Formats: sequence, C-alpha cells, structure tokens
Amino acid sequence: MSPKAIVVLSSLLAASAASADIGFSAAIDASRAATPGNAMFSIQQRVRNGVMIYEGEHYNAGLTSRFQPRINLETGELIRVNVGGVSDAARAALQPIADRLGEVQVDFAAAISTANGASERSDVQKVSYDIEAGILAYQVEYFDGVTKMYVDSVTGGIIPHHGPDDNTDPTNPSTSVIAAIGIAEAHKGAGWVSIGMENEAEKGGNIVEVLMLDLKGGMLSSVKVAGDAVLSVTDFEPIGNQASKVAEIQANWSLVSLGLSGAIGAAESAYPNAGIAETELEINTEDAGNSAQWKINLITAEGIEIDYVVDASTSGFRFAMAPVTFRTGDFNRDGSVNALDLSEIFSAWGAVNPLLDINGDDIVSSPEITAVVSNWG
Repeated sequence: MSPKAIVVLSSLLAASAASADIGFSAAIDASRAATPGNAMFSIQQRVRNGVMIYEGEHYNAGLTSRFQPRINLETGELIRVNVGGVSDAARAALQPIADRLGEVQVDFAAAISTANGASERSDVQKVSYDIEAGILAYQVEYFDGVTKMYVDSVTGGIIPHHGPDDNTDPTNPSTSVIAAIGIAEAHKGAGWVSIGMENEAEKGGNIVEVLMLDLKGGMLSSVKVAGDAVLSVTDFEPIGNQASKVAEIQANWSLVSLGLSGAIGAAESAYPNAGIAETELEINTEDAGNSAQWKINLITAEGIEIDYVVDASTSGFRFAMAPVTFRTGDFNRDGSVNALDLSEIFSAWGAVNPLLDINGDDIVSSPEITAVVSNWG
C-alpha cells in the first residue's frame, strides 16, 4: 500500500469512526448472507466511489466464480454483489487454501479479536486466509500499512514473524542439535532415552541441554552439551507434575518408534535451515487409545516461529501449529501461574531440579517463588 493510499484510507477511517460503523463481525455476517453457499476467503474495508465500505471475497466450491459483496459500512445493508470469473493462475493460488477449509476451527471475527489483543491495535483494514509455514492462518492487516498479525485458524494462536533484531529464544541448527543428542545418549549409556531438549544462550555459543529419562528407574538427567563436549550432567528425581509425566512416558514408551533425533530430522526435512529452539515428548490420552508425539519449537529460515508436531511412530501424522508459549513460573504448563505452581516449588524446596530452576543454580529456592508471584494469574 502506497503512503498516499494510507493517508487517504486513514482519513476515511477517521471519518467513519466519527459516524456509525457496524464493525467487522456484523460485516462478516452480512457478507456471507449476501452469497450463501460460497466460502469467504477475505473481507476488508476499502474505498469505492469515494465511500468507505466493507467488501468480502467469496468463491464457489469449484473456484470458478468470485463473489464480492459490498456492504454499507454504516447500515450493514447490501449495496451489490460483483460476480466474476477466476483465472487459472488465481485458482492455482487459491486451491491449497480451499483444500484445507475443513480444518478451520476459528472464525474471522475471533481471529480479528486475537490479532487486536496481540497488536494492541483496532484499526483493521483486511483479514484474509493465507498459508504460513504450513499453517492455514488468518492474515490481519492494519491501516498503518505495516502491521500484520497471523492467527492459526485451527488453534487461534498467534504465529510470530521474527525480524533479525528480535529478542527470541536461542536456537541451534538441526545438525548441531542431533549431534548433541547423540553425545548425551552415548554419555549416559544404555537404559537412558532422550525425551526433550532446549538451548541455552552463552557467550561462547548456544548450549544444547538434553533431558533424558532412565526408563527403568524413572530418574531424570539434564545433560548440557557444547560442541562435542559434555559440560555437565545433573541427575534428579522428578516431583509433582514431572513425576506424572515420567510415569506416562514409562507406561507408553512402546509407542515411540521414532526417537528425538529422528523427529528433529523430520522437522529439518519440512523446514530446511530452521533453528531448533526446544522439543518435548507428549503423551495424549484419547478414547481410541494413547498416542505419543514430539512437539518441536522452531524458527523457520524465513523467521516464522511454529510448533511442528511429529507422531512418534515412523509413519504417523506431522503438522504445524502456532507456538504454545508459557509464562515464567508456569511450571506445570497448564496455561496459568497459580497455587499449583507454588505447590510444585514447595514439593521440591531445596532440591536439585533443573526443570524448576529459574536463576541457573539448579536449586529450587526463593527465585522460583519470585517468578511465580511476579507472573501470577
């Protein structure tokens, strides 16, 4: 969008704000009502004949016809519906989106609300489907012509797009991570398996911290690897929520035929040259039976942060989703920092437990209490 267009649209937006505006939610409903049976791909505020309106973009099932309902911004009344054909090139670009519309769990209006909360803006100009790093997402654009937010259409989570100067979690190339996992496994020996990893930023370069489990005894071990050397090994007893997760993994390890290194290799195949931030093994309990999957947080070569989920069987599902982030102090990872997290700390008070550590001394003590209180809620 050119600077001149931004100025014109901003002026019209200010004028419309002074008068009535039905808002995007009502405009979405009106746009769909104007062309029933067709799928909405986008809706935007734009200028037509010197007047700001809402204009939707809908397509039929075969992507052979495009319908553009124009909605009065102040009254919500239908002005008219423009109907046109679709070129072969446009159809080819739209088909990957059309093929995945059955996955959508979050609607346009909810995506706008999420984007507004994350961007701390409300001057939405357009919302449209887009595929971001394998995720069918909503791209929400604002009238400044710069701000864009991306919302996962399945989970409703924000998909971060990072620039070179962003403060992001440390990452390592997949080759470095896989090598570090191999070194950690060789160091611990038989009976120990890798169940997760994360990177730590150090002045000399990132350290790969591999989380390992003694399948028989249930002990955990944090093995820190830099280059081809093991820097430290910390064995510790799982407590609270950790113990429950360990028991789940022990009971379901037979489901795991694709190890951590193989899962990271799958992520590299899907996203070449991505930076791997952290991974963990998850056990899911379902009516059809339990399943095991690896969740790999990575930043693609294009700077898009995602969670890539890989079934722990060699031939299972693989998909991308918006990254799930947890606040500092949410030790049991339930999305809230509360009394349950305090209980985790008190249960391990004074013990060595790297998973509950905040200040890097591996000991559970007052800094962890401070983290919970500071991020309460």
